[in-house]
Amino acid sequence: HFVHATPLDRLGNNMQMHHALFATVVLAASTCANAGELFLLGLVPQAYAESTSDNGLVVAGYDPQSYWYWTRETGVVQLIGTTVSPGNGVGGQGCISADGRFMSVSSLQGDAQKAEGTIYDIDLALFQPIGSYGFHCDIERCSIWGMTRDAQSAVGLIDQGPCDAIAFKWSAATNAFTNLGTLYFFKPSRANAVSNDGATIAGWNDDYSGFRQAAVWRRNAKGVYAQQNLTTVVNGFTVKLREAVSLSGDGSWVYGLGSSGIDSGAPWRWSVATGYQPILPNPMGEAIGSVVSANHDGSMLLAYFGAGAALGEGYVWLADRGWLTLESYATERGVAIPAGVHLALPLNMSEDGLTIVGTARGNFGMSPFVLDLRVVVDCVADLNHDGFVSAPDMAALLSDWGLD
Repeated sequence: HFVHATPLDRLGNNMQMHHALFATVVLAASTCANAGELFLLGLVPQAYAESTSDNGLVVAGYDPQSYWYWTRETGVVQLIGTTVSPGNGVGGQGCISADGRFMSVSSLQGDAQKAEGTIYDIDLALFQPIGSYGFHCDIERCSIWGMTRDAQSAVGLIDQGPCDAIAFKWSAATNAFTNLGTLYFFKPSRANAVSNDGATIAGWNDDYSGFRQAAVWRRNAKGVYAQQNLTTVVNGFTVKLREAVSLSGDGSWVYGLGSSGIDSGAPWRWSVATGYQPILPNPMGEAIGSVVSANHDGSMLLAYFGAGAALGEGYVWLADRGWLTLESYATERGVAIPAGVHLALPLNMSEDGLTIVGTARGNFGMSPFVLDLRVVVDCVADLNHDGFVSAPDMAALLSDWGLD
């Protein structure tokens, strides 16, 4: 199931339609383009579109049955029977590579049928588990929560003993794990995101009360990842920041989940140069916000505020404009959002910000969505392919008039 935005009218498909083309040219010089589209993928509770290829043509997600991928041609393709989706004794996220070929899933391995983080090759329909230390908790040995855009590195959580979870980085080149450790002895940590070059990793480290404190691991000149747990100062007291969720592509900015009572619950960003910065003002008063995705340099952010898809709202943040609801931003870009549809839980976007994915709500219930904001230049009247219908096109038409 999907909803199409209304594209601009298109003309015929061959040069022999002289009169129609001539009428188009002489009416006005105009751009020749089709607006983006909103796709609602299916009315399935607890289904989430989590990641998109750079060109927006392949999307990864999961529902209670399995992980899946989606394209316009195939629709939703479920990986049933092999993958185990989050919430069934395992965790993880459906990350996808920039080229749309590789995605992260959890798959059952061995006679014991324990779940391991796995890279799935969509083109070859091939599952490549990344391995484990041999220990598990529930049915999980390890899970992938973040992946570089080239799929050569993955990060997440792995059991280094029975129910003894720790953050890891895995390298495809060596097929080996880097144990990222913990700064609270015998307490778990998890990596949520990794920069494009693999040098910066963000996540959380449980403290002794079970609070998930923001953690950052940065690779130094010796190739070693040094951990830092993040704090800020409120009314003269040092307080811990909640978990780090995402990174800018270049790794310069870390983004995290807001806290009740700290800067109105607004999401935050952190860099080595600036330290903690709340992203204010909070567009929903005191609602807790989280930045789930950022472009390469952090000039565009994707976030949600409030209680998820059921009650929350999706937003984009632009460096020169601040917060905009995702629906209003889509409308500005020429996509008609049906009445009553809220793009309430955005979860990821392409680095150019032109494809945004997540879960929407409406009077139909819940549905994963793909918001395509790309403008496609495609019409017959644009004879010189410059994106406009104007005088040069009329000149080209007249020069060929009457020719076979």
